[in-house]
Amino acid sequence: MSKVITIAQQKGGSGKTTIAANLATVFSLKNNLHTTILDTDPQGSLGKWFMMRLEKLKDKNTIQFKTASLWGAQYEAKTLKEKSDIIIIDTPPKIDADGRPVIQIADLVIIPISPSQVDFWATESIIELAKREKKEILILINRANAKSKLIQEAIKFVKDMNVSSAKTILGNRQIFVSSMGMGLTAVEKQRTGKGRLEILSLAKEVRTILNI
Repeated sequence: MSKVITIAQQKGGSGKTTIAANLATVFSLKNNLHTTILDTDPQGSLGKWFMMRLEKLKDKNTIQFKTASLWGAQYEAKTLKEKSDIIIIDTPPKIDADGRPVIQIADLVIIPISPSQVDFWATESIIELAKREKKEILILINRANAKSKLIQEAIKFVKDMNVSSAKTILGNRQIFVSSMGMGLTAVEKQRTGKGRLEILSLAKEVRTILNI
């Protein structure tokens, strides 16, 4: 049965696009799942990454890509479910009520947060939106400095909001940035690096939650 993952966060720069691309790569390359990314962000960063990827990999690319508006994403996702095992929806920041359709269609809502008070404040509204729609929520601590005391604050914030958090924490690693700039991802550029291991671990957690 096809599953839909929506990656959402009110604050810009939370790493939604990078997470979407990296998860899609693992699901398609490592797990042999037919994976489609649905981009609803008008900025189009994911589309630019995908076009660069096609140019580099050509027929070796295993990920499908579509675009839609926030309101059109629900219809598009329903159509894609006929041919895809997993649809990952990347969203723009500040979605508010406009984002309800992409939350409603989701089997899992991943909300990335950086360990900062500003991110905590921005995250509360999207958590409440997902809760109102009775959706499975997974908070993902992203761009974290392993030595930062703010990680513990982030963990406390998630606990106080009464939502689940990923056991995997994504570090603030250059490999995520540099690989995206080449149309690739950390799992394709590293064999044993920490970025690769973190993404593989996250993908495993997500598969367990979705039972796929």
